[in-house]
Amino acid sequence: MTGIDLRTRIDHDAVVDLAARLIEVEGHQDLPNAERSVAEYVASYLAERLGQRAEVSLQPVEEDRRNVVAVVRGDRPGPSLMFNAHLDTVPGYGMADAYRPEVKNGRLYGRGAVDMKGALAAMLVCTEVLGAEGVSFAGELVFTGVAGEESGSVGMLALARSGVTADFAVVGEPTLLQVARAHKGAMWIEAAFRGLATHGSVPDEGINAAYHAARFVQLVERELVPTLARRSHPLLGTATVNVGVVAGGDRPPMVPASCSVQLDRRWLPQEGHSDALREVEELVDRLRAEDPQVDGVVREMEGTCAFVHAPLECPATNPGLRELCTVVAECIDHGDDPIGVQFWTDGALLAAETGTPTVVCGPGDIAQAHSLDEWIAIDQLHRAADVYLLFATRFLQAEVNK
Repeated sequence: MTGIDLRTRIDHDAVVDLAARLIEVEGHQDLPNAERSVAEYVASYLAERLGQRAEVSLQPVEEDRRNVVAVVRGDRPGPSLMFNAHLDTVPGYGMADAYRPEVKNGRLYGRGAVDMKGALAAMLVCTEVLGAEGVSFAGELVFTGVAGEESGSVGMLALARSGVTADFAVVGEPTLLQVARAHKGAMWIEAAFRGLATHGSVPDEGINAAYHAARFVQLVERELVPTLARRSHPLLGTATVNVGVVAGGDRPPMVPASCSVQLDRRWLPQEGHSDALREVEELVDRLRAEDPQVDGVVREMEGTCAFVHAPLECPATNPGLRELCTVVAECIDHGDDPIGVQFWTDGALLAAETGTPTVVCGPGDIAQAHSLDEWIAIDQLHRAADVYLLFATRFLQAEVNK
């Protein structure tokens, strides 16, 4: 056997072509079969190119949705490495020609270009190269394409609870190919206040739920926001809370019988899920102690309550993390220090459910995700394939047979 830089086997134009084809395969929550067409396309792609060298399966998720799991085993014992991408996108919304990819001015345009058909294409090409005839490696490469990341993470939840795991995992959400070892947890919280409706001309005969909600918002701003600002993480900054929605009442000449306040709470790895919820409950308890007419209930909302949207924090000393940072530094002028990102990813769910050390590293800028002119730089697609393959080569000790 001989060592070789497998990156010479990457057809970079093919990475872009594959990303464009994946954009054409529409897959999102508004379709009757969601992203199943994408899952079937990806499974077919891997099965056709890897044949008997890989075990490719469509894993049931719910109703008509499917994950893709492909396992390429080496010829000797060793570690397991997972590459993970989600198969779905947000709907096209008002994006013109959302599913008609276009390459222009060094960019690939289309829905999902950056979130995350680009990373998906780079991972598939990497899997194909590593699984080619004549390539020897230790352990196994596990590619996982999951359903529903944009609508509740049902695919990752099913994958993690099915027992699929690895010694190290890379989730390809867009980070401009910087290695993110941490992000905050997410929680949507509603404080719902109940009052007593009456005619607006006699407000003293009712109980105005909007007034109670307003006092609650003031407490959030005056007390909870500063409290969270004193909690900090070296990569993530401070914990945060945002008042996103205030809704109540029916008509101006009525005392509102109900008013709700909805919060977005981003919590740090050193915080606890139940503690974050309890802090909001304590604000309502204080209002009730000051005014017995306050009737408020705090709950975690549907957007995050299906499972704990925990923070992600891969240990800084993890050898897989350090190796990936070294690879990125070699391929791209980023330096070798990991970063934190502010958005939540499926990586935290994989890590929490299976204990798999997980990082986020993908091509493109999160700022373009979900936009009306979503795009990814072609150079980022090329470099993503290089980074993924060089890292897999080293992690799995790949060689080429003479």
